[in-house]
Amino acid sequence: MGAGGIPSGGIVIVNGRRGDLPIVSSHINSRYDLYVNGVKVQSRWFDANGLAVRNRDFDHQDAHNNHEFPHDHRWHNKGEYVDKHGQIRIRLERDEEPDPAGPDYINYPSEE
Repeated sequence: MGAGGIPSGGIVIVNGRRGDLPIVSSHINSRYDLYVNGVKVQSRWFDANGLAVRNRDFDHQDAHNNHEFPHDHRWHNKGEYVDKHGQIRIRLERDEEPDPAGPDYINYPSEE
C-alpha cells in the first residue's frame, strides 16, 4: 500500500457478479472494486505478494438482517499446500464474521 493506505498498485474495476474477485492477484498492493449492475458491492485489498488481505462488503444478502454495512472481513494466509496436480498453492481463508473493530478506513480507504 502507498501512503495512507492508498493502493500503490492501483485500483482494478470489475463489472460482474459476486464471487468474481480473485484472492490472488498479479496486481500487488492493489484494490479491486466489484460492481454489480453499476453498484459497488465489494472492495478487496491485496498485499505486496498479491494475496488478499481484506474485503469490504457494501451490500450482500442478509437473510437474518444482522449485518451492518459496510463491514470488513480479514483474510489470513494459512500456508502452502500441494494440490492434486502437484502444484504448490497458497491457502487463504477469510474470517466468516465481520471484523469486530469495524471498517478500517485509515489503512483501507474505499475512495480516493
